[in-house]
Amino acid sequence: MNTILNNPYRIVGLLVGATAKEQTKQISRLKKYIEAEQDPQDDFSFPALGNLHRTLDSIEEAASKLNLDNDKINAALFWFWNGNPITDEAAFEALKSGDIEAAYEIWDKLITKTDEEGKRFWKPVTEKNYSAFHNCSVLNIIRANGNLHNAIVASLYFLESDLVNKFVSSVADETHKTSKKELQLIFLNQLHSDLEANKKASLPKFLEILNKQEFVAKQDFMKGFVQKPIEQIEHKIETAKNKRKASKANAAKAGQELFTATASDLTQLKSIVGATDLKYTSISDKVANEILQCSIDYFNDSQEKDSSSDYAETAMKLAKQAEALAVGKLTKDRVKDSIETLAEMKDRELSQAIAVLQSIKSAYEEACRQIDKQVDELQYETFGGFGGSQPLRIPKPNVSINWSKVEEMKRSCLAWDKVTEVIREAIPLQNIEKIKRASNTTKVSEYKSLVNFLMSKITYSYKSRIAYISYWETPKTTTSSSTSSTTSRTTTTSSGSSSDFEFAPNAWWILGLVGLIIGAMAGGGGGAVVGALIGAGIGSKFND
Repeated sequence: MNTILNNPYRIVGLLVGATAKEQTKQISRLKKYIEAEQDPQDDFSFPALGNLHRTLDSIEEAASKLNLDNDKINAALFWFWNGNPITDEAAFEALKSGDIEAAYEIWDKLITKTDEEGKRFWKPVTEKNYSAFHNCSVLNIIRANGNLHNAIVASLYFLESDLVNKFVSSVADETHKTSKKELQLIFLNQLHSDLEANKKASLPKFLEILNKQEFVAKQDFMKGFVQKPIEQIEHKIETAKNKRKASKANAAKAGQELFTATASDLTQLKSIVGATDLKYTSISDKVANEILQCSIDYFNDSQEKDSSSDYAETAMKLAKQAEALAVGKLTKDRVKDSIETLAEMKDRELSQAIAVLQSIKSAYEEACRQIDKQVDELQYETFGGFGGSQPLRIPKPNVSINWSKVEEMKRSCLAWDKVTEVIREAIPLQNIEKIKRASNTTKVSEYKSLVNFLMSKITYSYKSRIAYISYWETPKTTTSSSTSSTTSRTTTTSSGSSSDFEFAPNAWWILGLVGLIIGAMAGGGGGAVVGALIGAGIGSKFND
């Protein structure tokens, strides 16, 4: 910290409060040492704090900065003051001997206390410890393991107290007038300048420390850090908007750049005015809305161009970033609605595949139910069932059912060649890549279950046509033409997709084609189906 290491008081080897006579004597003494090419001994430059190379010119320059009261006050705020000889001189001797930690402990014990639970508290500023607050602050700023937070708080406690007037009177002429606010602004502005130059602490951290304290100069000091980030953020919003309008294909990049570029400014503004202040909430919502618009424009443009990239994921990432910045209810609601829509659109191909496969499954199960119903009517006469009573079922005589034929009819109840054509059209290979990336585990599980069901009902020749839809399966090298002979008798109601987004343009005619297949295979004349089921031993009255 240059303000401390090259402080005029340090260069001349004096403490704050030294008289004009002491200053003249010390400067003359230093010059003699330097002219004799010897190192000055036993002064208050404290070499343990850092290197100090003194020349005749640097001494003259330092002396000139200790002539005017304003200059002396500026230098005194960042150097040690012997305000209480009883305690301060012991700490100064420790610094002279190079024991920085011993000096720190002397002053720290005077200004803090620790309770039974180990928590540290600040003591009130009194005549016994007011110089310790100042000195401990200076030492905390410069020492290697110093605590910046404690340094700032200790100094502000001191500068906020009425005892600061004794500090001023020990430095400047009694006619010199200043105020607590002026002293605090001098201290904070110089500290901020040094912190920036040395990169010892980030601006947001510095401002966060100040924002938690109460002191008379707070509003005046902080206001300079409010308008600048707001103006910078507004400029960056306008830049992103222009980029988005110029090329919607690059809207995602513009949105990401805006999010990254405004992060530190928003953090700084929030640390100064607080999360609920209108200045912060207003500008944060503006950033969120622009990032969200970048997400929307990029998604719509990519969808219109039928992009093969994972544009839905990119748009969702931007929307999530907008969500993190949204503060006001209107902005939050807009972002929430957009995220919900994107979540649905992101899994569009998966939802479309599920809808088609579910329709096929429902068609198969309905056809099987119709076959079971007709077989049942061949076997039984049904009477009664009026008034809520159970109907009476009486087996018909001389009826024999060819059950293998029943199972065969079920296996071929749908035109599987047409079904596989529908699947290849509705679930093309490129859609499988998007289905693989789907994050909705419930829907993915439903899709896999439907695919497994379908594969269990068709022969190998049909499986080979649509094997790619079982993307999680390892391709098999052996052939198999066996099909499941298990008869499903569970009633399943047909269910279509109820999502808010639309299928791709060809989805509706595909589902319509599924319906035609169902109608052709399951909706024909009952006699034709029944005749195929009756075995050779059927009675003469069933001659169809």
